[in-house]
Amino acid sequence: MSESRLMTGYPIMLHLQDKPVAVIGGGRVAARKVKHLLKAGARVILISPEVSPSLRDLFSNGNPVWIPSEYERDMFNEYMPILVIAATDDERVNQTVAQDAHRIRALCNVANGSSDNSDFSNMAQIDQPPLTIALSSSGYSPALLRMLKAKLADDIGEEYAVLANWLGGLRESATAGNGSQPARQALYEAILNSDALALLRAGKRTEARRLFDQVVQERVAK
Repeated sequence: MSESRLMTGYPIMLHLQDKPVAVIGGGRVAARKVKHLLKAGARVILISPEVSPSLRDLFSNGNPVWIPSEYERDMFNEYMPILVIAATDDERVNQTVAQDAHRIRALCNVANGSSDNSDFSNMAQIDQPPLTIALSSSGYSPALLRMLKAKLADDIGEEYAVLANWLGGLRESATAGNGSQPARQALYEAILNSDALALLRAGKRTEARRLFDQVVQERVAK
């Protein structure tokens, strides 16, 4: 396929806090999906006659809501999820799930690798909260994607998350808010160009914070 015909997607990060999301299936794949959805704050409706022990371990305070049943036509009408994930090993069930999801205008992903009935695909993800890095090969090379994820996961450690939190706190403070946009940008670049990250990587958090604060004071004083 030529580059001009390469099918790609439109990457977004959905805000699913308190939003209804349906997962159909009770196995390993469903457990992985439910885990990430709960982490995102979604209200999960799990439909499956049985669930794996790893899924049961995720049950907490009524979330997810488990419906111990085979999927039946139009089951979504009661819950009206905005997102649906079909994770069964039965292609006919997955197809029915996708059809019903589209009927209520919910986005659907069929987690068996088929894109025929899917509105979106999940991306390989590296989490260093508040940082999230997502990767996709548009389905062309899962092996390459796994290699890239492993490489980036090794290169991007906890120090990046710490610095991101410090920068986030600065962004919300009056210190950064008093200047113009160019002044704020110059401040952030000065911090990123300093040795703060290298000190964090070396485990010298106190020294890194001292340097961070010093750069901020110097830039604000100008």
